[in-house]
Amino acid sequence: MLNRLERLTQRVGGSNELVDQWLHARKELLVSYCTLVGLKPNKEKHTPLNEKALDNFCHNLVDYLSAGHFHLYQRIIDEVEGANSPIKLQAAKIYPALELNTEAIMAFHDSYTENDIDDDNAFAFHYALSDVGEALDARFQLEDQLIILAFDRSNDEEKPPANEEHLARPA
Repeated sequence: MLNRLERLTQRVGGSNELVDQWLHARKELLVSYCTLVGLKPNKEKHTPLNEKALDNFCHNLVDYLSAGHFHLYQRIIDEVEGANSPIKLQAAKIYPALELNTEAIMAFHDSYTENDIDDDNAFAFHYALSDVGEALDARFQLEDQLIILAFDRSNDEEKPPANEEHLARPA
């Protein structure tokens, strides 16, 4: 996920301040997720839960999801040219999938911020954490589609102005 984020940042970075801030927030969320799950080389398999890392991840998660739904998605869709443009229609189709994804991720958040994690539910917590990682990956792919639709013009072909394609110039 971090590698894909880096490639996207290189592709669209600097094209829009809002997107740059969003990608930075995504990186912070990913780093907090990796810290929580303990993605470090040569680390023991069974390590105690780092409650500070869980709190940090949950905080970053809620901030990230909230910013997307209440701030960023609509602004990005609005920045796509033309109310009936094919690009805007494609972008609008992504939004419902993001809403469903948010519900699934928030179910994790609600389950594990309201209940203590102990020996009895630690195994279930690790499975749920893995599921959240997969849900985040799916979410980032959807968000990447939005960003690319709105801001990546590298695939746009340079088209000559109308009526100038084969215009013969007088000598």
